[in-house]
Amino acid sequence: MIRFARRVFCLLAPALIAGPALAQSSRQGLTPLGNPSALVEVESALAHLARDKGAGAALAATADDTAELLTPARTPARAWLKAHDASAWFDARQTATTWASCDGTAGVSAGIWRGGWFATVWKRQKKLDFRWVLADAGPLAVIPPAPDWITGKLADCPPRPAAEEDAGDHRRGVPTPLRPLPGALPPSDAPAGADSRDGRSDDGSLVWRGTVLPGGAHRLQVWIWQDGAMHGVLDRAGPAMAG
Repeated sequence: MIRFARRVFCLLAPALIAGPALAQSSRQGLTPLGNPSALVEVESALAHLARDKGAGAALAATADDTAELLTPARTPARAWLKAHDASAWFDARQTATTWASCDGTAGVSAGIWRGGWFATVWKRQKKLDFRWVLADAGPLAVIPPAPDWITGKLADCPPRPAAEEDAGDHRRGVPTPLRPLPGALPPSDAPAGADSRDGRSDDGSLVWRGTVLPGGAHRLQVWIWQDGAMHGVLDRAGPAMAG
């Protein structure tokens, strides 16, 4: 059973995957290419691969070459996975929410596992598949119940000149040139010595910020473009992870 609205739809868990979310955005006259249900699908595929091949192998196989983990330092994912056991991350793992950029070039999935919360940033590749570029997780004092619904949110399409309409199209493997962000983000409040970096979708409708503090604590923030402003949709923090 699927419920769809202009920017939000819910999927009964385990997810029934909807077709592409191509609702017309009348405000900007653009057709969104983003599909939050596609992120549910890649999370489901990741969980199945972890069950069949093991957590480390599954995460390595679906990682972008530049993928990072926020551990006691910002760490290349494949190097960390060779030395650590990530199986606990898939213990009772349940996706709760996904966010997709308007142009479909990036998205974020988040949910719970037996130990706490997780969040994964995904980017679409030239071959149209998703690879994750940043993953983070942390403990929760109280684990919420598994969600009955997976909620998906689609960013609004930032306005752009008509001349740029066909400048790029990821459905055909043509990257879209980066444009300025449609709205301002809050400035980073990380203290001196912190490692804080931003990433974004090609159209700037979805932005994430991963921060590692000097002591190893970490934080992941996500914003999407809605109603003419960049709105924070995810802000999770965790203590320093074991090295």
